[in-house]
Amino acid sequence: MVIVGATGVPIQKVGMVAQHFAGTSPAPATITVRDDTGRKVSIRLPVQRVVTLAPSNTDILEALGMTSTIVGANNTDDSPLPKDVKRVGSVNPSIEEIVSLNPALVMGIYGEDMVCNRLERLNIPCIILSPGNLEGVMHDIRLTGRLFSANARASAIVDTMQQTIDRVQARLAHCTTKPLVYFEIDGSDPSRPFSAGKGSFIDSLITMSHAVNIAHTTGTLWPQLSSEYILASNPDVIILSDKLDIHALKKRQGWPGIKAIKNKRVYTIDVNLVSRPGPDIVKAYVEIARDIHPEEFK
Repeated sequence: MVIVGATGVPIQKVGMVAQHFAGTSPAPATITVRDDTGRKVSIRLPVQRVVTLAPSNTDILEALGMTSTIVGANNTDDSPLPKDVKRVGSVNPSIEEIVSLNPALVMGIYGEDMVCNRLERLNIPCIILSPGNLEGVMHDIRLTGRLFSANARASAIVDTMQQTIDRVQARLAHCTTKPLVYFEIDGSDPSRPFSAGKGSFIDSLITMSHAVNIAHTTGTLWPQLSSEYILASNPDVIILSDKLDIHALKKRQGWPGIKAIKNKRVYTIDVNLVSRPGPDIVKAYVEIARDIHPEEFK
């Protein structure tokens, strides 16, 4: 409803004119979003200064054409960044360094709830992007697009990702088998190597590839599987991060008898490609699906 003053001019308009002559501008817009942990976060727009605590978040910003807004980044971030970007730490980022950069937004990942809570007590908005599947990655790209006024670009990226997913799904539509898959992330301790369990996007990529992840039922996001468990599961396919040595598997006691090794169904995948839930995660999906069902990609 518009309220009209004695002069016949809407009071709202009079206020805007007075504000103009006073040399002030309207307050910035504020948007409230829910991040991947369910936290509600209020952010003032436009976001022009951001600290990204994970390479995957940087990948999303880069794809949206928003690299210039980054003022701080994780020490391990190998993305092309502006020269003046400050490194704020890795596993335990420096709150002091982050605050000194006066960011309008901090973008964290899984496990950084305490960091975000500390920042928000200092009136610095912080969101956590921790998708568990491809749908979650695409949701986070759209969410980031909203925060950086890049909705059209975000939609175009998501549409391209969805087209790739649809093509892979069409190839797998007639699969009659669901191979057992073992995915090894870290084999530093060959008797108890790390894998990817339920809730991880690696697990979701395997499931979407019409296969069964042997670590799915462990109840842990990043489980350490015993060698006995892996031998008993007898996976049809083994996928390793590219930091691991395929030939070393044959030296593990009992492993030469695993079907995947006997049938030469052991593959490697770029650890960055599969560990960074950004726009390129669909490339990991294509590669994993092809490794599991090569007959459908001839």
